[in-house]
Formats: sequence, C-alpha cells, structure tokens
Amino acid sequence: MPLEYFWGSAICLDVSHVRYPKYIEVEDLKEALRRSGQEIRKGDIVLLYTGHHDRTYGTDKFQTEYTGLSYEAGKWLAEQGVVNIGVDAPAIDLTPDDINFSGHAVCRDYNITNTENLCNLDKVVNKRFLYVGLPLKIRDGTGSPIRAVALVED
Repeated sequence: MPLEYFWGSAICLDVSHVRYPKYIEVEDLKEALRRSGQEIRKGDIVLLYTGHHDRTYGTDKFQTEYTGLSYEAGKWLAEQGVVNIGVDAPAIDLTPDDINFSGHAVCRDYNITNTENLCNLDKVVNKRFLYVGLPLKIRDGTGSPIRAVALVED
C-alpha cells in the first residue's frame, strides 16, 4: 500500500452520538463534517471519534458492543477521496453483528485502508492535523501494530 495511506493530512469527525447497535450512516458523517467546519480533501485520512474507547475501555463491552460504518457510509468516505479510515474501536465494522464486515468490504472494494483501536481522538475532534501511523513491514501480514501520532498546529 502507498506510504501516503499511513501519514498525511487528516481530520477527526465526532460521531459519538451514534451508539451500538446502530451503524454510522452517510447522514451522520455529513452532519459531523458540517459541525466540524472542516472539509474532506482527496487523499485525506479521516478518523472517527465514536467515544467507544473512552466509554468502555477495560470492560467486557470494549470487544463486543461498538458501532461501525455501514457500507454506504464507508463508500461515501472512499468516494470523497479518503485513503484511510480510523476509529477508536476494535474495528470499523459494527462487529460482531455485521457479518458482511461492511467497513472492511469498502476498504477492499476501493483499495484503501483502515486503522483501529485508536485512543485520545477527543483531543483532535474537529481539527485538521498531520497524522502518522506507520505499520511494521510484516511478511505476508494483513495488519500491523502502529504508533499513531497527531501533529496539530496551534
């Protein structure tokens, strides 16, 4: 995958009002974008603050009850030119309920990537920043741990 999928200009949208078992839909993204005062640019990385990490980390619900993107919402992001979709939950899908893995299916269909298990997204909500989340080069790997960093200009 191109290096630009793992570092570059990013925004973080607040979709924390969408809770399990509901999907994050296109209208949720459009409204969050409007409220943020930002725009999505071709090549952007878009992080979604769901509040899941803040609410459930350290509990049994962390791994089992989190919202995720509907296929249409993920497709909308991809069609805006987004190259990486990040979330503060274990997956970008409404897991374990979404047996179609909608978020991952969009990434496959549009040849983009996603980043999961982020935290501290509340610190960058509604901001534009430089995102860096470089994966390790793992032979035949389909994922990698990263150290995610947001560089925000004052």
